Amino acid sequence: MLTFSHLSADSFESHLKAGRKRPRVREAVSCWQCRTRKIRCDREAPCKQCQDRGVPNDCHYTNSRDRLSAQPRSPRPSKKASPAPSRTPSRTPSRSPAPTSGPVQTPVQQIHTPPDSSSSSRGETPEPSSDIQVPQEPLHALRGNAFQGSACKTRIIGLSHWMAPCNDMTVVKAMLDRSTEFYASRKAFSELKAVIRARNVIHTIPTPAASVGASSLRALLPHGDECESWMAQYFRTYGRIYSVVEADVLTRELERIRAGTLDNPVHISKILMVAAIAMQQDETQRLRGRQLARAVEDAVHAYSRFQKPCIGVVQVLLLLIILKTIAASDTDKMYELLALQGLVTQIVSSMGLHRDPALFSEVTPYYAEVRKRLWASFLRLNLDYCLRSGTQFSLRLDESDCSLPTPTVLRRLDPEMVNSPYEMESDKQYEADMAFNIAAVKLVKIIAPAYQALYSAHPPDSYQLQKNIRASFSALLSDLPLHLRGSTTFDPVQELQQSLLSIPMHSFLSILAVGSTMGTRTDDSQRSQLMGIWDDASAVLHQFQRLTKHTQETNAMACHFLWSDAGRAALTACLIVGKLRRLDHDRIIRHPQHTVCVFQQMLTNTLSNLSTFWHGKFHLGPVAAKLNLILAVILNVTMNLASGDYHPDTIQQILFDDGVATADRLIADMKAALQPQPRLQPPSISVELVTTPSSADPSPDSAVFTTWPADSMAFLTTGPPSNASSAASSPFLEFLAMDFSPALSFSSLQSNLNFSNGGYLEDPTLSPLTPLTPLTPMTSFNDHPSMDSIWE
Repeated sequence: MLTFSHLSADSFESHLKAGRKRPRVREAVSCWQCRTRKIRCDREAPCKQCQDRGVPNDCHYTNSRDRLSAQPRSPRPSKKASPAPSRTPSRTPSRSPAPTSGPVQTPVQQIHTPPDSSSSSRGETPEPSSDIQVPQEPLHALRGNAFQGSACKTRIIGLSHWMAPCNDMTVVKAMLDRSTEFYASRKAFSELKAVIRARNVIHTIPTPAASVGASSLRALLPHGDECESWMAQYFRTYGRIYSVVEADVLTRELERIRAGTLDNPVHISKILMVAAIAMQQDETQRLRGRQLARAVEDAVHAYSRFQKPCIGVVQVLLLLIILKTIAASDTDKMYELLALQGLVTQIVSSMGLHRDPALFSEVTPYYAEVRKRLWASFLRLNLDYCLRSGTQFSLRLDESDCSLPTPTVLRRLDPEMVNSPYEMESDKQYEADMAFNIAAVKLVKIIAPAYQALYSAHPPDSYQLQKNIRASFSALLSDLPLHLRGSTTFDPVQELQQSLLSIPMHSFLSILAVGSTMGTRTDDSQRSQLMGIWDDASAVLHQFQRLTKHTQETNAMACHFLWSDAGRAALTACLIVGKLRRLDHDRIIRHPQHTVCVFQQMLTNTLSNLSTFWHGKFHLGPVAAKLNLILAVILNVTMNLASGDYHPDTIQQILFDDGVATADRLIADMKAALQPQPRLQPPSISVELVTTPSSADPSPDSAVFTTWPADSMAFLTTGPPSNASSAASSPFLEFLAMDFSPALSFSSLQSNLNFSNGGYLEDPTLSPLTPLTPLTPMTSFNDHPSMDSIWE
């Protein structure tokens, strides 16, 4: 008998007997045991009936997919022939809601996965849908990473890569994306890179046969007092950043090597690597240092002594990683660290440096402390490599129970060690440097889990992740000693230590925030988030500029360790100010807010200073030349947007023409600067935004680099400055338009960062003349990554 319950849309079928009504096939929602016994089921997993009978494991539910694909009922079913469900694997046990060890489904796989029968709690048949609705991305979701490659290779480049913001910059992206407009520039730049590589080629040092062993390495040691001089310079600079070797131990080993009582290639390699790293601060000796490092690296693969995991081998490998990281600031070849990172990871794992030293028998307090410091240095170098290269951090910190190192002076833990006549620092300074190393490890343990979440198959909510990270950073800052909180100091290396703690915090926060704003249309709801990104980027630029104005030693170290953060911050600042200008353009009343105009002035002056800085370093390697070129292009486009009132239909082509003209002229001038010159001096370019040449002739001591004449700077502008607000009406605003004052710098930057509201500006329209909290190096915290560029 047909009732009204059968009159549904699914009960009419035109292809069967002219639309004859038939009973609806109801979906079974009870478990198999309750259906067999014909009792009421509460549809739990397991149900109460099966629990009362003591058979919770037999409580099964039929898979909905199998039911949908089952054959239709017979028109006249027999009352006695009720089909008993067969025990097939399609029945899912009641324990299925527990997490399984299978692969995690991607959002696309979850769309095509049939729904579980437990979701149909009322017995409704799920209606088929021809159009699959893809779930919308949440507002603060992080974009995925870029998977690039071909049929034979694949490369993932993450949000942390310093060129990631270029994907939202039309002119720079076209320059890096093999566009036809930049074809001539790309060809000329390839020729320039060939010249730069030829001038910085590292020749293999001729040594005796490999079978000689340690004697070939001993012959490479600097003679006389030169070796002690390089060692002293290392422990005054890089040795205070990474605690890998001790000055007293290295001095005693050098004395034994010269006396002939120590002939181990591992100990000789440590001294060679310390000298090689110290040579990187001198442009005339840096290639010599890399030659020594290459000889040590060849020895690592040739001598059997390096195949045995021990403390000395780990120290040599960590020093090699430090030197290759420094060299990458010139070459950008972080991939050269792949084999070395894999080797040191395996040795560290086999030695158990990640475990508590107390678990190992016969480990003295001295070597227990050494193991802790080596593990801490390895963590820092590994995370730094992942952040620079944009790759995943694969170490699992939850499997490590090694405690943090202590600021204890090591020679106090070993009774056999006496005070060496070679002392680089007092015990007080030693403990202060160790406090920095401990704080750096704590910072790694905060950043690493969040960085791993960025590369997971299901990235977390960006807003909540930033909130947690800011809270962790605030807790870390509150525990820092006073000399690391940003207090005034007369020690340049100590100021560098402050920046090495502060800049990674700001950089990582900008990485998280930019990942949720790139590739999306900017709306007014993102203004506060854009302000927060600007605060982080400007803090990085301000600190980097201040570090480069110190001594030559700290200048070189800042460039070696922080060049990628500075490049990322410059590109991010351009991107953010461009988005803010676009928000002003989309308003009904089009006029730039005063805050954005101030940001524009600061950014232009900062780009000018950074361009001048890298103009003096482009000859050191391809990455310095590439960064020099990118900064010049974005500076040129920024200034040209402010120099005239362009029509919206022609603005894009004008900006492309300006970018091409800048690239062509700069590449030609860099080529000319690399030509042989009468005087022996580092070939470079010094650029200042001036309208008339200086009347005073520089002294021979101060004139280190060649200087462009005033007429050669004509390519930086296309016309006289005009009203900056006229460019705000242009729809194509990848870069900002402004009138800038050369006297304005980031040192006058004012910010009202408030941690209670996430660290963003409380009032975006606040006038900079309002007294606010000045930005300090340690400001309190309360994916489209770049393409695999052919210009690398």
